[in-house]
Amino acid sequence: MRVALLSDIHANLVALEAVLAEVGTAEEIWVMGDTVGYGPDPGDVLAALADHSARLVAGNHDRAVATGAGLELFNPAARAAAMLHREWLSGEERDALAALPLILTAGSEYTVCHGSPRDPLWEYVFDQRTAVAAMRSATTTHCCNGHTHVPAVIQLPGGGRMINPGSVGQPRDGDPRAAYAWLDTTTTAVELRRVAYDITTTQERIRRRGLPEVLADRLTHGF
Repeated sequence: MRVALLSDIHANLVALEAVLAEVGTAEEIWVMGDTVGYGPDPGDVLAALADHSARLVAGNHDRAVATGAGLELFNPAARAAAMLHREWLSGEERDALAALPLILTAGSEYTVCHGSPRDPLWEYVFDQRTAVAAMRSATTTHCCNGHTHVPAVIQLPGGGRMINPGSVGQPRDGDPRAAYAWLDTTTTAVELRRVAYDITTTQERIRRRGLPEVLADRLTHGF
């Protein structure tokens, strides 16, 4: 099965639309959390993913926007954006976010989560040592995760991997283009991809909607 892996869209509709235009041949779309937070278009992003029958798990920003949980752990800009998203989204949309699972499994091979199987909402996995420890909580060989906003495929002893497609809506690896990945679940092949999008349009929408300026500025440089 050919699966498109998306994560950390962060309410950036323009970036999401650029990615969706490239993944039209996907048999499934898996989204590793943080669909909302930071960006200008949370409702439209949720609707676009629903239109594509994407499978979503919860990220820490999704949970904060839905329920207020974890807001005290956010920096001021993230907290301000989450509070605005809580106002902008309908009660039905917030309920749908609150109902997102922390973990999905696809057969016996793939765990889908935001942080890690050990801590689905908050753990950052940047290296093999952390990945090995985190995967002890998994029931599958491989894991598709996000949260770091940095694309990576971390090899594990025994042949497993943690696959992070990076961030669609707010990259943090110095490349401002939207990041995503292709996964072939039959061959286990992974391809990390980037696609350019109209960053200026997203920045204008961030400012027009009254979100913190830093959330617009950082998109220029991808950090």
